Amino acid sequence: MSDTAIDSQAYSFEDFFEESLCGYAIADNTGKIARINARLANWLQSSAASCVGRRFSDILTMGGKIYYETHLAPLLRMQGYFDEIALEVRSEDGARLPVLVNALARTGKNGEPLFTRWTIFKATDRRTYEQNMRDAHAETLKALTGEQEVSVLREQFIAVLGHDLRSPLGGVLGALTALDRLVVDEKARQMIAIATSSADRMAGLISDVMDFARGRLGGGMVIDLKAVNMLPFLRTVVAEQQAANPDRCIETHFDNDMVIACDSRRLSQLLTNLLANAITHGSKTGVITLTAKIQDSQFELVVANSGTPIPAETIIHIFEPFKREDARPSQNGLGLGLYIAAEIARAHNGSLVVTSDEIETRFTLTMPAR
Repeated sequence: MSDTAIDSQAYSFEDFFEESLCGYAIADNTGKIARINARLANWLQSSAASCVGRRFSDILTMGGKIYYETHLAPLLRMQGYFDEIALEVRSEDGARLPVLVNALARTGKNGEPLFTRWTIFKATDRRTYEQNMRDAHAETLKALTGEQEVSVLREQFIAVLGHDLRSPLGGVLGALTALDRLVVDEKARQMIAIATSSADRMAGLISDVMDFARGRLGGGMVIDLKAVNMLPFLRTVVAEQQAANPDRCIETHFDNDMVIACDSRRLSQLLTNLLANAITHGSKTGVITLTAKIQDSQFELVVANSGTPIPAETIIHIFEPFKREDARPSQNGLGLGLYIAAEIARAHNGSLVVTSDEIETRFTLTMPAR
């Protein structure tokens, strides 16, 4: 084929009209179809000749025909066009095909109708996409509604932990304190002391679960930042742990002036958890070393102990709730201590990391001092 023949075919109106991927229809000045292309005729499962003489609305579904005659035809007469109107054409066997329709009406100098052209685009994929979008939107709304309901349950759960468990436990502790003042029998006093210790431990467990619930289920751990000197708080925590574990040696190395912006109660809780972890899992005869200092505007707190190193597969998950106890079981808690410590560090825009080898296991808190 010569270049001239190729150019002639490329610019041929007949080839463009018949072979286009969209449908075309042309109506005369009476509004009746004078011609449609092969593409549209194929969609209608008909021949182009059999469509001649029909009105454009005749190839639409019943709903589309009513909409066309009552809305689109008047719009076409008034403004001379419409575009991207979603309709459905009906084939000879009754099948419905979603389409998008553009229309353009031509008139003469005196406004008399000359002809009308319609361009029809197949919209099956678009309809599927739109339906998928609607379904996804509905699922999102359903999920959001479900999440809102779960959020309410979370708040109720935290409220139950905070009030409905702590209140009766407070009553138990109060009653035990009153009994301790009244009882003179030594054996009874020992039993009261055991019960008090158990109730105190239960209060600690409730606090841990409360912190876990806030961190995982609620809005995160809440802290109250104030400029405080950490020395008294650190010494108090060490004294408490030392009193509870008189057979363990805790060495401290503190800077003299450690005024930082923090929630001192939460940092004291973090240190308590780290020391308790070192006492529980470290060597029973080794020294626990606690170091605290400010360097380069960063507050650093280190708790180190000797003992069996933590396995690498455990370190990966060590700050996740309930994980440490899986590898190194203990009867002292729920396995939430390190998780809560990490959450406290995160709430202070800091980090808590751990290293462990044959020499020592070291937990290091680093956070902004100001």
